[in-house]
Amino acid sequence: MKRLTIIMLMFAFVFCSVMAKNNNLADKLTVNKSSIDITKQDIELPDVAVGYLTDPEGNMIALDCIDPKTAKKKHPKHVLKVYRLADKKLMWSKDYRPEDTQYKFLRQGVMEINPKITYITLLNKMDGTKIWKKNINFIGMLGDSLIACYGNAITAFNTNNCEKIWSCKMNTNYGITYCQPIDNKWNYLISDDLYRINLSTGDMLKLKSKTGIPDNNSAGFFAYMAFGRYGLIGYSSYMAAQSMRHDYDTKMRTNDRQLFMQPSTMVSGMHSNIVSKGGLNYYADYNSFMCFDDSLKLVYRTKIYNNKISTINTSIKESKSELIVKGDTAYVVSLGYGLYPQYGYKFNNFPHISSFNIKDGKALDNKRLAYDSVTIASTCVNDTCIRMLLNNREETYRFADRNLYYFFNDTSKVGHFVSYLTDNICYVKNADNSFSAIKSTEKYTPVLTTRGYIVDITEREPKIIAEKENTYFQVAEMNNAYFYQGGKNDNELWYFNSGQATLVADDVKQVLQNNDKLEILTTAGKARIISLGI
Repeated sequence: MKRLTIIMLMFAFVFCSVMAKNNNLADKLTVNKSSIDITKQDIELPDVAVGYLTDPEGNMIALDCIDPKTAKKKHPKHVLKVYRLADKKLMWSKDYRPEDTQYKFLRQGVMEINPKITYITLLNKMDGTKIWKKNINFIGMLGDSLIACYGNAITAFNTNNCEKIWSCKMNTNYGITYCQPIDNKWNYLISDDLYRINLSTGDMLKLKSKTGIPDNNSAGFFAYMAFGRYGLIGYSSYMAAQSMRHDYDTKMRTNDRQLFMQPSTMVSGMHSNIVSKGGLNYYADYNSFMCFDDSLKLVYRTKIYNNKISTINTSIKESKSELIVKGDTAYVVSLGYGLYPQYGYKFNNFPHISSFNIKDGKALDNKRLAYDSVTIASTCVNDTCIRMLLNNREETYRFADRNLYYFFNDTSKVGHFVSYLTDNICYVKNADNSFSAIKSTEKYTPVLTTRGYIVDITEREPKIIAEKENTYFQVAEMNNAYFYQGGKNDNELWYFNSGQATLVADDVKQVLQNNDKLEILTTAGKARIISLGI
């Protein structure tokens, strides 16, 4: 997967207003030419890989290799090769199809995940023999616990022997959507109804909701890992290994909602992030705006106006919305997407914005946005308005008069708009070899385009602020220091610390943080491990 696709995946549906600032970085960094306390370990193995993972103890490595005889085919044959690092001995290998299978290296062994045929196998990391196999749908890992969908329930299993730790029933006929974390124990999940679940104990609360919609044309499968999606090779392996590249803000985001499981022929319809204020919580399903307390007791529910204008499929409602609370008013922004299990999110209905009084839930108004079959790619909030980014323009909803205003841009040179950018989320390399943070001002918020430019869209012809060849995004944080990847072809990795930047490598293809180490795949297909202060 190319850099552009990764950027689009990671930046879609981001609120500028909820992004925390990274105050540990200076606005401008100078290049440090002195040595830094970094240890590089190049792992010389006979194979060229397209991805790799090490076990938690750092004793083994699993390479994702391509059979050279099939390298030029549309779907080349992949081989998983597991080596012992101490003597570089090949312990075992296995052919597999990356479009069907994922692998995750655990302390207990190598986990083989087959989402399409819904089973998980734990393989002995020394010889590849089966330790256990179970017909379950993978959701993620929490410590040594495997969180999975089993029957009509969310279940935690002991990874050593696949014995059940806890299980709680859910309406999994409609698939499961990860909504957002509450703290390091509790999470919100959506499966038609809204659930508050403790993934450590299985304690669960339920709020009656409505997001489930039958889809008779579905193949019954669509997966995207919401938590535990890192450290995987195989299915979407390049994305899984690279996704950390632009996920620097995972801990800061409060509305990172993603579909990670579709075990049936049903889909979850429109749902929003959950906003907490004054001891209450606010949320929207596809036909109502609601308020509830922490025990999931409903305070009120108000019907959302639905214009019922769909050019694609009237049986599938909008599947994603953004909820914004400003003062005593809540704004539900329907992004205009339809959820299709085989294809993901596509245009289904024209975007619209509804507003409500949060004190009593009274509906205030509803405004329709687009008239040309496009969706909202990103939403940005300031003190005066909600700014909504479409592929070739920006539309704003002003709080003062509740009216919509739009401004078209000429995107022929820079490409379509992807996302707003906020303070300190990327750096640009200057002519003097220093780095400067790309920041928002009162006049504009930088926007990322499909061609990798960062632009100012306040004029009809967007002004280029930075080109993709000299932009750098954070990929890791260790010991209060930061690693940024970018440059031409994304091959450079820089270490940012105390206002200075040091070049670590210029042959980087993929970067994955594994606890206190960086696992790097070089452009030559070789493995490298970087650690600090050793």
